[in-house]
Amino acid sequence: MAPRLTRRTATRGAIALVCVVSVTTGAFTGIGSAAPGEPAGATASGRHELAKTVAATCPFADPIGPLKLTVATTATLPASMTIGKPAAIDDLSVSFSLPRAAAQQLLGTGATLEGGLAFQLLLEQGKVKDTLAVPMTIAATALPAEGDLTLVAKGKLPSFSPSAAGVLRIRLTPPKLAIGPTGAPPDQPAEQVTCAADSGQDLSFGAVPVLAATTPPAGKPAPEKKAAPGPRSTVPQKHSLLDEEPPPDETFTMVLPLQSNQVDNTSTIAKTGSKIHSKPAVLANGVWFRITDVDGFPIRSEITGELAFAPVTVSYLGYGFLPISATVEFLPVDYRSSTMIHSFGTLFDGILRNHLDVVSRLSDVKVNGVPLEAGPDCVSEKPIPIDMIGEYDPFGAGGLIGTDSANPDPKYRGFTLPPFKNCGAAEKLSSLFTGQNSGPGNQASAHLSLITLCQEPDHRNCPPVAPIPAEVFRASR
Repeated sequence: MAPRLTRRTATRGAIALVCVVSVTTGAFTGIGSAAPGEPAGATASGRHELAKTVAATCPFADPIGPLKLTVATTATLPASMTIGKPAAIDDLSVSFSLPRAAAQQLLGTGATLEGGLAFQLLLEQGKVKDTLAVPMTIAATALPAEGDLTLVAKGKLPSFSPSAAGVLRIRLTPPKLAIGPTGAPPDQPAEQVTCAADSGQDLSFGAVPVLAATTPPAGKPAPEKKAAPGPRSTVPQKHSLLDEEPPPDETFTMVLPLQSNQVDNTSTIAKTGSKIHSKPAVLANGVWFRITDVDGFPIRSEITGELAFAPVTVSYLGYGFLPISATVEFLPVDYRSSTMIHSFGTLFDGILRNHLDVVSRLSDVKVNGVPLEAGPDCVSEKPIPIDMIGEYDPFGAGGLIGTDSANPDPKYRGFTLPPFKNCGAAEKLSSLFTGQNSGPGNQASAHLSLITLCQEPDHRNCPPVAPIPAEVFRASR
């Protein structure tokens, strides 16, 4: 019987959900050049307030089960838009009441619940369609003395600009959400709950006329056109999960040693756009620790191991024009006394959620070919938590895990590179390296492949093993 999530894992977690903004400046084309009058409800300020209530069914795991929720969405929209001029949807808020019994179940021994919610705005202009979405966060909220728990999700959309005149119609989609207690350890995976709108509802949210751009009078130069601002970078709010519950009395425990995996890791630094392709590493000392109940359903399923990355040289353009190269290392938190990075993950239904804490070190820095002495201990001032998720088969094909800016769980949208410290031998360079590299939104991926064991009696007949650098192999022994 295939393992499935039980209440211990399925009802935990508080995540802020997000989808990538897919509206682009040239998305709406081929629409008529005339726009109708301003829709009803426009205020004197040139904007109008919209409100919509949607009845949805949200399939929480047992013992809560499916919940019927009334989801209220409000926002302020411009009364009209003009081609090429960015406009925003402001004051976006989504609220719903969680039944008291369900809130108590999710709360456990915690004091407050927090989490996240996401839904898409479907944009339609004639036959052209596009989507717009936003990360929304549910702030920590305490259960009232009586009655149900009202939760409010807040978020902000980036500005966008349609490119053709007409009527822009906006529709809602049912939300995705996850709710859990504040202050739980990060190694408990959060289940995402995808709600479905009850049938027979009109999900229209509003309509905005898009006006043609006006032509400046003869002899008067046209105003300079400014680029529409892109999505605002946000640092995902930390979320928390329930403390580990003790397993039931009747459980089965398996501790399975794992064959070594080759790890091919790539990281992308958002500020510079540089890609760090680490040399192949080996995940050694792997163990799969699995506890199931009497029916075979997993209660705990953890995979641990150790790995080390060799230094790699990275080149990029500082400030967009200045050639810079540097040696980059990802080290264990206790790098002064250890060479191995501890890897921890949970494996349920073939999905690995993996966590690493590393320190980044810079050395051999060159600016336009001129050496810049970074010093022997130019490191990130605090550990970098990196969470990746993806399919993984520990006894077969391995898998690919990584971060993704569109992942519903903020833990897996990317990692934040902290400021640097101790940089500069002859001069202080920490602030320089921090300004160039540090910040949120960095991405990471890792391809894990089983290092197959050769069964040939004569080792000379064995095929070449994975190309693991000698320094990495020595560090992993």
